[in-house]
Amino acid sequence: MYLIFKYLHILSVIGWISSTSSLGVYLLYKTFVKKDLKNQFEVRSFYRFLTIFELTFFGLVLLFGLLMVGVYGIDTTQRWIFYKILIVFGFFLPLEIVNGVLIFKFVKNEKWFLIYDKFIILITPFLILFGLVVVYFAVFKPT
Repeated sequence: MYLIFKYLHILSVIGWISSTSSLGVYLLYKTFVKKDLKNQFEVRSFYRFLTIFELTFFGLVLLFGLLMVGVYGIDTTQRWIFYKILIVFGFFLPLEIVNGVLIFKFVKNEKWFLIYDKFIILITPFLILFGLVVVYFAVFKPT
């Protein structure tokens, strides 16, 4: 059962990473490169729709990760798993919560478009960095 949960966890991570990165690139392109300012309400509406996929995949990442822990437990001799869990629950989860709240509750006018764009620009380097660290931990399992 553990390997099935691990397989589903990896698929969910792929779905989450791809939806997160593609949504960010899409938003940055439509806002800054193409400067499609007159259609920003349509762009944001579509982005809001696509954010549902991002949040769904992240929820599945958490679900299958927790199911793996439930089946296998946590090896307390492996420090990397604690760092991975700390990054996921201390960084990724709060950011996804903030992202969801911003997108579905606040980002509905031009003032909030600018605030949200700055939020995306600010967090993107950290998402990439911590994402690479988590993948490193998962692959190399350093002791």
